Amino acid sequence: MRSLPITPMMVLFLIGLGGYLGCDPNTLQAPPDMTGEGAEQGAPPSGYPTSASVNTNRAPGAASMPERQASTILLGSFNMQRLGPSKLSDPWVMDKFATIIRHYDIIALQEITSQDQTTLPQLLNVVNASGGNYNYTISPRIGRESNGYYEQYAYVFDANRIRGGERFCYVVQDDADMLNREPFVGRFETITNGQPFSFSLINIHTSPGEIKTELDVLADVFVNVTHFEYPQDDIILLGDLNADPPRFQKLGKIPGVVPALQDITTNTRRNQLYDNFVFDYQAVREFTGRAGVFDMQDMFQLSMSDTLRISDHQPIWAEFSINEQPNRFTATSDNRQVAR
Repeated sequence: MRSLPITPMMVLFLIGLGGYLGCDPNTLQAPPDMTGEGAEQGAPPSGYPTSASVNTNRAPGAASMPERQASTILLGSFNMQRLGPSKLSDPWVMDKFATIIRHYDIIALQEITSQDQTTLPQLLNVVNASGGNYNYTISPRIGRESNGYYEQYAYVFDANRIRGGERFCYVVQDDADMLNREPFVGRFETITNGQPFSFSLINIHTSPGEIKTELDVLADVFVNVTHFEYPQDDIILLGDLNADPPRFQKLGKIPGVVPALQDITTNTRRNQLYDNFVFDYQAVREFTGRAGVFDMQDMFQLSMSDTLRISDHQPIWAEFSINEQPNRFTATSDNRQVAR
């Protein structure tokens, strides 16, 4: 993991400040033909495992994600659909949230709308009630003053397996106001007897009405975070993108950067692919090739109406080795190869 002093909740000026990051700001836009002539947008390279995900023919109640293992970690993302006073006061919903979180080693959360800053401590009290040791880090309230709507991002992680915290996180600042909710970046590493897997996460919730702009901006964010975090090359963008891979635009045209989930649905009504993990397949060699959806309706044996009480999004998961995996080259986002 890169050794770099980070002040608490450090704000990084990424949009429009490429020079500060050691790259030419004129080269930050991903050109339209980055995937090459005739390449399908969002398609992985030949032979790349896409979604070894959910078997839709499994028996009701069968596991829709693997169990946590000593040799791997389960990374997740979950849009909690307006986690606020009504859900906080509903023990049934809070219990389901806690059960979901305990299936993961680390999970990125979106759409925390409560103004009460004890929201995450309340949730963690339920998560840890059975003896767990989960911790969290949370962003400031993020949104636009013009519409008065704000959300927070969070990371919740098993502190017995993952090392991280507030001083290793920062918000991407967007002075041009091109994003409704600026991403929340967090640095983490596994706790293991071997070589720890260190990685940086970019937590994002795009605005459904502005994805054409925001997905292009996220391509710049991914490139800039990759440059800033160098030599850390395990960069994973995750969250609610409000788009399936064919609509990723410039985000889907960065060489080697692909989504882990394809040809699957991630919303509770099972008709849209909104949530995903996006990373450079040459750099993140720790990915086991297994990713999918935590199907709440099947896992909890619920009706659709009860499942929607939890969220209109399903949690998603991806599996990674707990130990750093050696690779000969690191593929940087401007398509240069640097020997490790």
